[in-house]
Order: sequence, then C-alpha cells, then structure tokens
Amino acid sequence: MSRDPVLQTTLLRQLVTHLPGKFDDDERKQHGHTKRVDVYGMCVMFSFYVWISWRCGTEVPQEIPQVPQVPCVICQAFGTIIALYNFYVEFYILPRGTKDAEDDFYVTYGPFGRWVYLTHQTIGILAIHSIVSVFSPYWSRRLASGTYAATPIVGANGIFVTVQYFNLVYPQSEHKQICRLWAQRGIRFGFIDSMRHALPMLVVVLDVLAKQRATVPFAMPSAYGIIRVNVLYAFLFVCLTHLNYSITGYWQYSFMKTLGQNPKKWAAFIAVQGSILSACGLSVSLLSRLVSFW
Repeated sequence: MSRDPVLQTTLLRQLVTHLPGKFDDDERKQHGHTKRVDVYGMCVMFSFYVWISWRCGTEVPQEIPQVPQVPCVICQAFGTIIALYNFYVEFYILPRGTKDAEDDFYVTYGPFGRWVYLTHQTIGILAIHSIVSVFSPYWSRRLASGTYAATPIVGANGIFVTVQYFNLVYPQSEHKQICRLWAQRGIRFGFIDSMRHALPMLVVVLDVLAKQRATVPFAMPSAYGIIRVNVLYAFLFVCLTHLNYSITGYWQYSFMKTLGQNPKKWAAFIAVQGSILSACGLSVSLLSRLVSFW
C-alpha cells in the first residue's frame, strides 16, 4: 500500500488534530455509526456515574471543609486536563475503522460500537470522573464524597488498562500488523496507541494525590465493596463481549480467540481479571490513605 502524501505530517500535528483518510462508503457509514454510539454512551455513562456517585456518597462531617485546599484543586485540575486530552485523542484523533483491519472494523459495527473495548470505557469514565471530581465540591458535599468512593473503582480500570495493554495487547502480532497498516498511511498509530494506554495510569496517580486526607477515611469504600464491584464489572464485561460476538462474529481482542466458547476458560478469565482489577482497586484505596498530602 502506497503512502498518501496528504498524511505525511509531523507527529506533533498528529497529536493535536484528526487526520483525514481515504475510506469507502461502508467505512464512512461505520464511522458515523461509532460516532453516534460514542455520544449515546457518554451521555448514559455520565448520568449513571453522577447518579451512583451521589447514591454512594456519605455524610462527611461539617468540620471538614467542603472545598479542598488550593494544591488539591491544582493537582485535580492537572489530572483532569490530561484525562480530557486523552478523551480527545480517543474520541477524535484516533483513526477509525478500516476494512484492512478486519477484526477492529467489524467488531465495532455492532450495537455497542467502540464501547466493547475496555480502553474506550476507561478513557471515557476517567474523563467523567475527573470533571465531576473538580466541580462537585462546589455543588454538593454528598456528590463530592461519592467521587472519593468511585476513585478505587475507576482507578482500578485506569491501572488495569495500562498494565494489561503492554502485557497482553502490545506484544500481539495482530496489533503490530495494525500499527504497520496505519504507518503505511502516514499515521503514527503505534505511538498514539501506546500513549493513550499509558495516560490513564498517570490520571489515576494525580487523582489519588488530589484527595483530602481528612475526607478519605469517611468516603472510601470497604475492601469487600471494591472486590465485589470489580468482579461484577469483569462478569458484565464478558457478557457484553459475548453479546457483541453473537451479533458481529468477531472478538475485540485477539487473545480472546483462544478462549473460544469454552465456559471454563471464560470463568477462569473472569476470576483472573476480576482479581487483578480488585488488586488494583485495593492498591488505589491504600495509596489514597497513605499519600494524601492535603
């Protein structure tokens, strides 16, 4: 495949703007579908996050200031900027599906679009969590404490995405093939893809550092609650994966092909992934108690 001279741009430009490509009618139709599903998904996710955070919020003692200290606000705002930039990369800059990358193209043609990918879910929820964490102290004490409760759950996904990408996805030959495909089109997909998977962990670290020491003991969920939610999430993710596979006939990750339709393998997958997510969530909760500076 020859290089398109229009796409021979610098890496810096590729990090700030979407690059056009040559797509046929089916590909453009698929792009419109995934864009619509992205918008619907973000609306649903934002509403659900605010509702569940408010429901899980606790009554923090009145003597604890509702509005955090300036260093805390700055740290949270910096993390939010990074989360929103990564959201921009994920939802706008990242090249959309092409038939040359068959699995990625057809798996997102299902009713869930790109939401079948854990990375897509995580980058979206981190952006929502960061925004609500910045502004909720000025709106509602209960909602603000709810963002504390959400921190180890959302943070678990952020750490999980970074670690699992570089362990399970990055080394795969299918992934390297996709990177070469986009490189032939003049797009540094490999670098952009690695960056968008590395930034979630940085956002999580900044989110943890921004928590008020006095609020953490009252607002953080229990260890049992963290484990229960993460195992449930792993189970629901697998249900979503199988539903999408039954409709599209494609798995979103190449390593899932080895699991096939074997119930025992998928049960083990849920147990392992749920355990890793829980370990990440417990680590975030512990760090929130140990490294709160304000």
